[in-house]
Amino acid sequence: MKLLIDMGNSRLKSAVSDDFGNLSQFISKAYDGQKPIEVLKKHLDKYANVEKVVLVSVLGKTFHELVLNLFKARKTTLIWARSEREAYGIVNNYQEPTQLGSDRFVALVAARKVFPNENCIVIDCGTAVTVDALSYEGEFYGGVIIPGLKLWSESLIKRAGQLNEHQIDDTDLFAKDTAQAIGSGSIFGLTSAVEGISNRMSRKLEEQTQASEASRLVICGGDAELVHNYSQLEFELVPNLVLIGLAEYT
Repeated sequence: MKLLIDMGNSRLKSAVSDDFGNLSQFISKAYDGQKPIEVLKKHLDKYANVEKVVLVSVLGKTFHELVLNLFKARKTTLIWARSEREAYGIVNNYQEPTQLGSDRFVALVAARKVFPNENCIVIDCGTAVTVDALSYEGEFYGGVIIPGLKLWSESLIKRAGQLNEHQIDDTDLFAKDTAQAIGSGSIFGLTSAVEGISNRMSRKLEEQTQASEASRLVICGGDAELVHNYSQLEFELVPNLVLIGLAEYT
């Protein structure tokens, strides 16, 4: 049994993978002001019999060192998922392959597994939104990063002193108050940005790979369902994409 853990900017996500690669026990837990390492410690306490942990993190060098010390003390096998030049069916064309966010690389591994032999545009809607192009042969062409939904709205609020809240639960193109206008604008703005980038990237990827079929648009992350629901494009919603990719690591 493997415990799969995705340590994002705002929450821990995890699942258990059996010997056949089947995933279960999905958990998503926000940090809620706690230090990520403390959230991780408490989470690991629930899995006393786990044989191996596969972990990916975007939390930087200090967190990395804390995790290594934690697993050394626990004497538990840790596999740290990293970006590589070529691994798990992915060829990474970043100028410095190790500089690609490891969560982005793992998402590409998952897209390759779930949608083999298809061009894919892989969108991860977290604190930041990444849009990455993956060819049907497993070649990562590159991608872009834009602010996520929360950053989208907060950037406006910080610039305008009289605005102190935003509302995303009651979206309307004809918003009737400022909070609703900010929330609606943030959702429609982010969705339109993702749609526009995905369309441009799809066409470019299809030209370069001479593909006969349209690229698959694969979306995951905390705000993926929101973008999926408001978009006019056909996105393939795979909420646990990164965890699916982690299951491939041995």
